[in-house]
Amino acid sequence: GRQLRSSNVSPCDRTLSGQTSQLAGQYQTYLSQESPTVLNPVAMLRKRDMRRRMLTPYQALALGFAVSTPTPKTLAFVPASPLNLVHTLMRQNTFLPKEGRSRILSPSSITCLRAASAEEIHAREVFSIVDADTSGAIDATELGEMLRMLDLDAKQSDADALFKYLDSEGTGAIKFDDFAPWYSEAISAAEVISETVRSNIIGRRTISMFDQTPVSDETFRRAIECAIAAPNQSMSEPWRFIKIGTETVKEIARMNTDILMDSGLWEAAGAKQLRLLSIPGWCVVTSKLTPGDPQAEEEDFAATCCAMQNFMLSMWSEGIGTKWMRGPVTKTPEFAKLCGINTEEEKFVGCIWYGFASGGLTNTTPWQRKKSINDVLHIVP
Repeated sequence: GRQLRSSNVSPCDRTLSGQTSQLAGQYQTYLSQESPTVLNPVAMLRKRDMRRRMLTPYQALALGFAVSTPTPKTLAFVPASPLNLVHTLMRQNTFLPKEGRSRILSPSSITCLRAASAEEIHAREVFSIVDADTSGAIDATELGEMLRMLDLDAKQSDADALFKYLDSEGTGAIKFDDFAPWYSEAISAAEVISETVRSNIIGRRTISMFDQTPVSDETFRRAIECAIAAPNQSMSEPWRFIKIGTETVKEIARMNTDILMDSGLWEAAGAKQLRLLSIPGWCVVTSKLTPGDPQAEEEDFAATCCAMQNFMLSMWSEGIGTKWMRGPVTKTPEFAKLCGINTEEEKFVGCIWYGFASGGLTNTTPWQRKKSINDVLHIVP
């Protein structure tokens, strides 16, 4: 209702306002009529107990769902907007049966209803691509190809087993209506994984105090594996990761003490030395230099920063805290020489301290972000 009454519509929307009002009026008068009910898959997906919520076709139209006509080839998927629905039906008359094309919609023309979700649109798009012969069904080999296109890690034997399960009638072919329920379940499972990933990203924070228990090499290598999966321009892979051992850490701590003492900060020098020696894990990260091409060098630096974020997220997912450090000592030639950094070919980006957080990750208090999504998000037409 709010959308239909909105004045903030395009000129094309205004030209169809009469038809849209007619549709809304038909809906109002249709609510009290006896009509076939149709399943609302969005409600089913949102309710974990999968309880069925039924809508009449015109109730569905008013809520902005897409409709389809009896022929599989005329399934229409549009964004959840009554205006968009009317536009689609009027511009593409093939979405309506011949006897209904002179009207906006007729209750008899609606036999199937689907939520116009991005996931289902993509599922049908992939289904149509695999169904090259336009038969409206796919075989076991085509199902395996579909799983690959949906980025689902499955062998052909897995595809064969799934095909047997979906082909409950034993016809040797699977139609989209047979495939869609399984796909919805796959989406629900993906949502759980997505929530875990997002929680890991949002929950990560800098850890400053560490226990002395060393982190295993296996955990460290998994973090590097995630780090080098970061995006980078033209596969330049500009990063290098240097794991610093205890002997080198002692030298770094001594160098830092000398810098502080030369500045007259004697008390701070002693405390800082103990602090550096207490860090259980050190990883120095560099990015390659590109003489004569500052743009490429800047892009490589950005890619290396992404890799460092991946490293820290991997560590956090395994209960390991991290801190990105760039102290004064890291800017000295002596530091570069100690770490084996060739300053003619690469530059220091940061040093990541890592280890088990003292008291556990959940006992650390995150900094309160100063800016919200609305503060940083800007949309231009």
